[in-house]
Amino acid sequence: MIDQNEVFEVVTAQLELITVTPQGLAESKDRAANFLIVQASLIEYLRQIDSELAKRSTLKEATYSNKIGQTTGKNITEKKINIATDAEYATVRESYEELEALREWVKGHIKIFENAHILYRGFSREER
Repeated sequence: MIDQNEVFEVVTAQLELITVTPQGLAESKDRAANFLIVQASLIEYLRQIDSELAKRSTLKEATYSNKIGQTTGKNITEKKINIATDAEYATVRESYEELEALREWVKGHIKIFENAHILYRGFSREER
């Protein structure tokens, strides 16, 4: 899996290049191409995240099922309340939710770079 810190660094560096400046206009073809490359990289990273999410979803469900069987309670509602405070299940659930949040962050930045690519592609056509 691509390192998360590397992805953050690339995204941060590329976000700075979205701002329209005279230099940016002069480099419009190169920037449009770079934004497309960043999109491709983020899409590959998103594929890896989706694969990991599937694994963590299975782990989350398995942990929940095991805990529901081990938890004491008069009824299912009491058992669910007791599981919500279980440290092991909380850790697994948080790990899953953090990965989901990362997935949404990546999807948002794919869209940002898609729009930046379109913007700079338009600028490169105007300079002809």
